[in-house]
Order: sequence, then structure tokens, then C-alpha cells
Amino acid sequence: MDHRKLAASLAASLLVASSAMAASNREASPTHISSEFATWAGGAQNAQALVNGLHSGSSITLATNGPDRGVSLAGFTPAAPLGYDEIRSALTTARSDLAHLGIRSPSAEQIQAALIGGEVQVKGGRTRALAGSIAVQGGNPNLAAR
Repeated sequence: MDHRKLAASLAASLLVASSAMAASNREASPTHISSEFATWAGGAQNAQALVNGLHSGSSITLATNGPDRGVSLAGFTPAAPLGYDEIRSALTTARSDLAHLGIRSPSAEQIQAALIGGEVQVKGGRTRALAGSIAVQGGNPNLAAR
């Protein structure tokens, strides 16, 4: 058995594993999550409010500007603090649920509905119900159990 080949193979495996672990640690940081969702959330301030409020379990207020210069406001309080991986998962699910309905630049109310459940208006004036990706204080504790 060639010990040099074995050592080189082991070193390469460790390098790949440590790079993967470092990448996942960076991806779960609040700064990275906020920047990943800033455009979708209507700006950096909304994304930071989402990440901070979901992580601490404190109230979240969102404000977005619509194409007609109207302002959309929404607020809610999560039922419990979430870890950063849970936050990323909840925001990813909310973004995906809205995108599935053709909503790529959601209003504050649409973001709220995608996260805690509620109705959103889609093209043609119809409404669609969303289950929500997190539970909220005073809400149905089974809501986010997807």
C-alpha cells in the first residue's frame, strides 16, 4: 500500500469536507440570509426585520412600495424564535409559494400571508389561500407543520 497516495487522498477529502462545512456556516449567517432575500422582501431593511424578528421571536413590521406608488404594510409576531436554518427554510418556502402563483416581487401583505398563512390576490383578481411557513403568536400551532 502506498502511504503517500493514501495521505494525499485523505488530505483531499478533509479539504472538501472543511470547505463544505465552512460554506454551510456562512450560508446560515444572518447577514447572508438577509442579503439573499433582500430583493424579494422589498429591501434590505425588510429582510433584516424578517431575519431578526424570526430569530428572536419578536414582532416584525414590513413596508413595501407598489408599482402604483402605494405603500403596503404588514406585521406579525412569530410563535417562537427560529434558528437560522429554519429561517432560511421558511423564507425559501414563502418565496417559492408566491413564485408558484406568479408573484415574484411581493407586497408586505403577500409576504406576511406566505409566512403566516392568508389569502393573496393573483392575476385576474382571484384570491388564493396560502398555508404559511411559520406559526405565529396567537395563531394555529399546526399551521407551519407541513
